[in-house]
Amino acid sequence: MGTAMGQQAMKVFLGQHKVCRLATVDRHGQPHVVPVWHILLDGELYIETSPRSKKGRNLQANQKVALVVDGGDAFENYKGVMIQGTVEFVNDKQKLRQFRDAMAQRYFGTADHPGYKYLVGGPDPLLMKVVPKKVVTWDYSQKTLKCDA
Repeated sequence: MGTAMGQQAMKVFLGQHKVCRLATVDRHGQPHVVPVWHILLDGELYIETSPRSKKGRNLQANQKVALVVDGGDAFENYKGVMIQGTVEFVNDKQKLRQFRDAMAQRYFGTADHPGYKYLVGGPDPLLMKVVPKKVVTWDYSQKTLKCDA
């Protein structure tokens, strides 16, 4: 692959890209991949969903997760991050408020946006911190190409 990103470059990249693809596994062993929004808080990656959603049910039964954020439209600028690990359920109202404040600004520009109000209007939010076990990054925009795995 291309040159690996450093830790800081990876966090900048994750902060610049708004959508990741999240993979979970259902009770039959069937992979389930969906786009989700993510927020970096204090250097940690968080996602939120409904506990009744397919991904929410999958993660409550099996906390293993994989996600990918990538970008670029040509070989010369293709970059990405793949994280494999688990999720940790967060039952901290202050952390949920911090996540939602960041989400409102990042995705809507304001907490007054009707889309934001709709998304946070449901009961029993499921906030999760991604706990990485393996991280692979690639950046083909670097001059020297080498494998990082």
